[in-house]
Amino acid sequence: MKVWVIGRGGLLGRSVESAVSNSASVFVPKQTFAWHDSALVSKQIADACKSFFDEVGDENWTIYWCAGRGTLSSLPIQMTEENQVFAGLIKTIEAVCSAAVLKSGTFFYASSAGAVYAGSSKPPFTELTEAKSLSAYGDAKLHQEALLKEFAKSHQVRVLVGRISNLYGARQDLAKNQGLISTICYSVLRRQPISLFVPLETSRNYVYIDDAAKSVVRHTQSLFSTASANKFVIKLIVAQDNLTIGSILKIATSVLRIRPLVMISANKSGSTQPQSLVFKSVVNTNLDTDSSTGFTVGVKKVMSDLQSSFLATGWQNTSQKTSEKV
Repeated sequence: MKVWVIGRGGLLGRSVESAVSNSASVFVPKQTFAWHDSALVSKQIADACKSFFDEVGDENWTIYWCAGRGTLSSLPIQMTEENQVFAGLIKTIEAVCSAAVLKSGTFFYASSAGAVYAGSSKPPFTELTEAKSLSAYGDAKLHQEALLKEFAKSHQVRVLVGRISNLYGARQDLAKNQGLISTICYSVLRRQPISLFVPLETSRNYVYIDDAAKSVVRHTQSLFSTASANKFVIKLIVAQDNLTIGSILKIATSVLRIRPLVMISANKSGSTQPQSLVFKSVVNTNLDTDSSTGFTVGVKKVMSDLQSSFLATGWQNTSQKTSEKV
């Protein structure tokens, strides 16, 4: 099996590559992708795609798409560019692969549960819930999912769409202005307040990065090995427990032994976010495992990582630490 993880420098991609490296031959592009330049990165991905399939030959292959710079606050024009980059990859795969090679492949796509279900009703949301986006980011995720559904139908490529809840873990990209758990730990270390733009009763689902990555690989490999007529599968990658922001702050206080400084602020963009984003997977749950990282343990790991980073590089480099998503 030949594997290519696109976004291998990011939080999810790095962990997925680590999880799959013992069971597959991992392809590494020769250059770092310039994600800030959509035209350039499109060419870089196309070139890398050709090199990947040159190495694939007659082997089975899997591509894990764990990339993208978008967030819930991204502008429509930014997400349009990301759509174009993603569509370019699909077109390149179609151009360089024979029908036989396409049928031997599996494609994983990292989508966002919070973004695609933001406007949905009647939680808890499952894979059977009708998706309804409230942002350009969510619209782009659904658009890219639709491209993959057609890709699977046209070429018999196995496609797994992982709708992932809020990831957290060591080495999270603080520069993207997301990641509540990392932000809380960082604020405690700096003794600086954090601003929250949603009520403390807001419910969210946080899944530790290592658990998410292992689940992604497990379900993707299962899709490859299962002789099923259904080539397109949507799977929620979520934690078992859904937590309110208030309970998260209480747990953080207990674990870190310091109460985080929090300011509750009114914000127009915050008002568009649903108060309850509660998830429950109902698809292929036999592959889900109970041996997940407890939230308390996860918070401790995030704090330990930030402390180590500070000791190694100082506050400035810690706060500006970003991930290059190769």
